[in-house]
Amino acid sequence: MRKTAAILLLMLFVFNTIGYKLWFTIAMQKADNKLEASLDKNNYNQQDLFTLTIPINLPYQNVATGFERVDGEITVNGETYKYVQRKVENDTLFLQCIRHSEKIDLEQQSNDYFGKVNDFAGNNDAKKMPGKNTSIAKFSFSDFTNDIASWKCVSYLPLAAVYSAKPFINNSCTHLQQLIKPPQAV
Repeated sequence: MRKTAAILLLMLFVFNTIGYKLWFTIAMQKADNKLEASLDKNNYNQQDLFTLTIPINLPYQNVATGFERVDGEITVNGETYKYVQRKVENDTLFLQCIRHSEKIDLEQQSNDYFGKVNDFAGNNDAKKMPGKNTSIAKFSFSDFTNDIASWKCVSYLPLAAVYSAKPFINNSCTHLQQLIKPPQAV
């Protein structure tokens, strides 16, 4: 009986340390595969798409006449978006994206579980007793930066004019002088 209890507690400990992360990673991978399969079959609402325009400066680029299917994702402000299709027109890349709400929900659940398992403040739903401070110490940024002197802007423009008027001449470094000269035509 003690051996099975120890094994169960050890399994619970291992799950709480690394197992849940593996569990959520597999669930997110399944959500990605499911969304990509639906995007490949064009099972999405055109109204849910939004367009990102990115200026590009590439020589000899191919200009596409229409959109082509592309895979990928981008995370903006904690929200994950999947690329649906792209088009290069003149000097602009147009990416049409869709919100990946299932992955966002899984990431939120993973963060909540991590906070509850590790007993982080702010993640528990129970109301705190008034008058009791559960944290050991509270630190603010100013506790560590009061002794740092503030920066002062100083203009170095007059000094720059003095130094830029003098040419760079250093006879001791001949290899530098060779680097400065342009190569000779053969």
